[in-house]
Amino acid sequence: MSIKLTTRHMQMIQALSESGSVSEAAEQIGVTQSALSHRIREAERLVGTALFYRHNKKLVPTSAGNRLLHSAQVILGELERAENDISKLTVGIEHVIRIGLESHSGCHWLPGFLRQFQLSHPSVSIEIIPDVSLAPLKALRQGHIDLTLISGRVAEGFRTLPLFTDEMMALLPAHHPLGQHSWLSVEDIVAEPYIAYHTTPDKGREYEQLFSRYQRLPSRVIRAGMTEAVVEFVREGLGITIMPSWTAAPYLRQGGLQQRRVTEQGLFIDWQVVMRHDEASNSPVVTFARQMKKLLARR
Repeated sequence: MSIKLTTRHMQMIQALSESGSVSEAAEQIGVTQSALSHRIREAERLVGTALFYRHNKKLVPTSAGNRLLHSAQVILGELERAENDISKLTVGIEHVIRIGLESHSGCHWLPGFLRQFQLSHPSVSIEIIPDVSLAPLKALRQGHIDLTLISGRVAEGFRTLPLFTDEMMALLPAHHPLGQHSWLSVEDIVAEPYIAYHTTPDKGREYEQLFSRYQRLPSRVIRAGMTEAVVEFVREGLGITIMPSWTAAPYLRQGGLQQRRVTEQGLFIDWQVVMRHDEASNSPVVTFARQMKKLLARR
């Protein structure tokens, strides 16, 4: 059976799924309630099954509705990006580079670098894509971004440009008693509440190098989700964390924090720019990555 749904149907499915209300969805997409009700019946006739059902006075997607919702989000997102790219072409922009940053990377270095790059490459537009910080490689593989900055190990199937080696350090409140030590053992760290970005261990970072290696885990983990929140939780004395030195540097300058080496030997990670494996060597994305490497090498 051939299904001939249009972008209007996709917009309707997305709006109804978000609001659960015909009146709110109609207002969101700019049609009358009667027109939207007609569009629902038309879409269900085209696919041959119900897309929504009522539960507690709310419209809820059926299994078929959820499947179309996923497609609608992909299609409408790609249309929005395409329209945005085309609008830039009309004002002299020839290329758009979309950047996704992992949660550990921080952004203190980025504004100055972007300013320098765009002065020398005025026909290239740079976009920072939000909401991919916990899964930048997935976003890269799916084409939502063109480039990301990663610390730790990277799965095969990507093109990488090594940047530098960094040391992961324990970040503590300014007056924490552990600051009396020149380095902290795994026992010191697991005895304290641990402030984490999320509860899924990252490859090559502290869970692999420290906690798994010594088969010890923190007694209590507080999930903070983003760098700024992790730092503020530590600054306020709610726990400690382990963070790349490069990421922690601007926060240490603000005061209220101290850092110590983790184990006598230290924990180290590599920073790298990651692109899709088929990225052409002369593409604007690779040019951008090489310029980033030069800047960070100087710093």
